[in-house]
Amino acid sequence: MPLISCSLSMASPYELPEIEAIFMETKALCSEDNGMLWGRTLDVPILLVDKENGIIYSNRPSEKLGLTSYREIYTGILPDFIAVVKGPVKIENQIWAVIPLPLPSDKTERQCILLHEAFHCLQPEMDLKPEPYSNQHLDEMEARFWLKLEWKALELALKNEGENKRQAITDAICFRFYRRALYSKCTGCENRFEIHEGLAEYTAQKICRTDSDLKLYLQDKLHEIWQSTSFVNCFAYFSGPVYAYLLDGTETNWRLNLGASDDIAILVQSAYDIALPFDIYMEAEERSVLYNGAQIMGEELDREMAFNK
Repeated sequence: MPLISCSLSMASPYELPEIEAIFMETKALCSEDNGMLWGRTLDVPILLVDKENGIIYSNRPSEKLGLTSYREIYTGILPDFIAVVKGPVKIENQIWAVIPLPLPSDKTERQCILLHEAFHCLQPEMDLKPEPYSNQHLDEMEARFWLKLEWKALELALKNEGENKRQAITDAICFRFYRRALYSKCTGCENRFEIHEGLAEYTAQKICRTDSDLKLYLQDKLHEIWQSTSFVNCFAYFSGPVYAYLLDGTETNWRLNLGASDDIAILVQSAYDIALPFDIYMEAEERSVLYNGAQIMGEELDREMAFNK
């Protein structure tokens, strides 16, 4: 194929060698993983879209997209049929990861974005593409309160080992069960969000970071997400990766039979051989004191009052 014209390459804020380097980073990470995480490669067709300048870049050739080659990558004009929205798109019987530019300058951050979207492309063939979900209940005060307690217990589980870790996991699951008893119709939606987005985020972070870096990242992520005005569309980006990380600390091959509607916390409970207390709800209320429950409830009451003004 002919070399892309100079006029096209000059129109974009990215130089072609920069795009090539980004794709080579992705390919190297996928080669290093070599399908070990999920039994298949994350080296999928990717389309980086510069909407402002109407340019697309890819790691795969495509006649339908009208791409021309530049060494190891391909580029062309953004066609009308490509919606510039992050996510999987089917083109020529293949699923492509469409990702708008610009990307973060930090290598780990940008590769996490690419591999997160790459995992979404694989989910349908792994039967991990969930039914639609909505978690609007997580804007309610009590739901946020028990979710925050679950997160605090998960944070403690990350920091501890042995029996202290098991107790923190037990507390997290008790807090989780309490919340879901209050909002019993929403359990499936929470599970599907954690499988869909939580595991995509876990996969990206797992491949891009060392184990110790991943643990620190998850702790930092909690502090970041804690301040969110709404948890509806973000809670799974912490809870999903943390539960998956805890599963990785066991000898179970948990990914092998994972389903799109599974409760990943139940998998953790089983992997750690945890027997929940007879009265989960009383246990949750009593244990909440150890996680600054009164302070957290105060935060949520203040938030509720501010929103109702």
